[in-house]
Amino acid sequence: MPSNAYQLESVGEAFLVLMKRRGIDHFFVNAGTDSASLVEAYARQPSSGLDFPNAVVCTHENLAVGMAHGYTMVTGRPQAVMLHVSVGAANAVCALMNAARDNIPMLFTAGRTPLFEQGRRGARNVPIHWAQEMFDQAGMLREIVKWDYELRDGTVNLEDIVDRALAVTSAPPQGPVYLTLPREVLATEMRELVLARDELAVPSEPAPDPRAVERLAALIAAAEFPVIATATAGRRPGDVAALGALCEAHGIGVVETHARFLGLPASHPMHLGIALKPCFPKADLIIVLEADVPWMPSVDGGPRAGTTLVNAGVDPLFARYPVRGFRGDLAITATTSTLLPALAAVLGARSAGAEGRRDRIAAASRAVRAAREERVAALRAAPRMTKDWMNLCLSDAKPADAIVVNEYWATRAILDCEAPGSFYHHPPAAGLGWGMPAALGVQLAERDRTVIATLGDGAYMFANPAACHQAAAAMELPLLTILCNNARWHAVQNAAQTLYPEGHAARHATPVPLADLTPTPAFEKYAEASGGYGEVVADPAALPDAIARSLRVVREERRQALLNVLCE
Repeated sequence: MPSNAYQLESVGEAFLVLMKRRGIDHFFVNAGTDSASLVEAYARQPSSGLDFPNAVVCTHENLAVGMAHGYTMVTGRPQAVMLHVSVGAANAVCALMNAARDNIPMLFTAGRTPLFEQGRRGARNVPIHWAQEMFDQAGMLREIVKWDYELRDGTVNLEDIVDRALAVTSAPPQGPVYLTLPREVLATEMRELVLARDELAVPSEPAPDPRAVERLAALIAAAEFPVIATATAGRRPGDVAALGALCEAHGIGVVETHARFLGLPASHPMHLGIALKPCFPKADLIIVLEADVPWMPSVDGGPRAGTTLVNAGVDPLFARYPVRGFRGDLAITATTSTLLPALAAVLGARSAGAEGRRDRIAAASRAVRAAREERVAALRAAPRMTKDWMNLCLSDAKPADAIVVNEYWATRAILDCEAPGSFYHHPPAAGLGWGMPAALGVQLAERDRTVIATLGDGAYMFANPAACHQAAAAMELPLLTILCNNARWHAVQNAAQTLYPEGHAARHATPVPLADLTPTPAFEKYAEASGGYGEVVADPAALPDAIARSLRVVREERRQALLNVLCE
């Protein structure tokens, strides 16, 4: 039999074979009545010998999408998710919004209520098959995904449809796509699959216009204090060294503003911290590189008059955002990976002035590091159970190879993460419940590294922790989760007190109304219930030893662990 031909029993089997051939490692599934043909395919796999993606059983939809998100975040390879018809897809909307705003490629699928009441294999046979049907199931996700479609006859065009879905999700700017799979279609008899092509053709990345690169190089050469503001320049870890080399050679500062990936080590001489506002008085050129919100106009003001603004990225206008008013004097369509070498090549012939820029920015960088050291010294002198103290203790204790997945309290203003691919921050949509599922996906991809999820108590509860801890036990994922448990929605409280600084909420005892989460559960018991290690910590002096104990559990015993830190 040719290598591109397969003997099968159903369209469901063909779908699984095709995904594996197209590079899908894992199939994150929250199954339902629509999954019957896929269950049959996996049950037959020992005798069929067919090669399928690894099935990852997830007991909540947010867990399935979040794990796929985390896995792709560190590997760059899109994965597949399948949920149960309309109700499963509805439960995943928040997680898909995170994936879309984070430009995560994903083949998101859901079953569809059976089309027929009788007469076909897979036709309706339980009461929910009537109540779960929608007139437009994909409509609730259409604004979020790049593409949606329903597979109508897998015996005719399965390869065409799946390949289109995977090509669209992988094409820049990347994002999830949605394919609905009716139960009768998956159950349709299909005896043979002969693939028309061996590999998927994905569009190449956009390369910058040479004229725009020349203009940008001229702007940098003429600037006194140029700054790159970026949120995702380190999405590909290999770009970190290229960004650092370019900026050091030509005297360009880097601010990681609301950064979701480590773009430049904090120790780099051109690193100017994590806030752009302090640069406004000096910067005469700001290059917004893959940053959706480089600063907040209502809070930070804006650049000084006469500052030249450049927007650069795979979608420099962020066209999917209904309102975004960050104007620019130049806009360049390119990925970080294509822009940096093109700009370096042109700037190589424009060395005049680089030394002066480098000296000015290096001095500003030293001031940022000195301020950090003062902040750290004050923490060590008078420890209190604050987020800053938690960051310092974790920074002191974590292994050099650790990966931090943050949804709340970790900040690189204190936390020392230097290696590319060692720090991930929640997506800009900030749909709560992302952190722990994403960290489990990261751990699945990086089994030999220490993965640490840094969460708030509210984000942890949104993650459906029982499902997450069960998954960690089932897949033997030794994740360390550290909770900042302040028994409140801090974002809710801060929003009220900021909007009404002289109002009643500002004078109210904390937590303010609508932000109180007391009484909080004994969160450490969730980990213990799934065979993990749990500990509650209230004394700031005890935190370093508690982190050390939990790290020994995950690194030596290979068990999950959770620290429930009672913080201010």
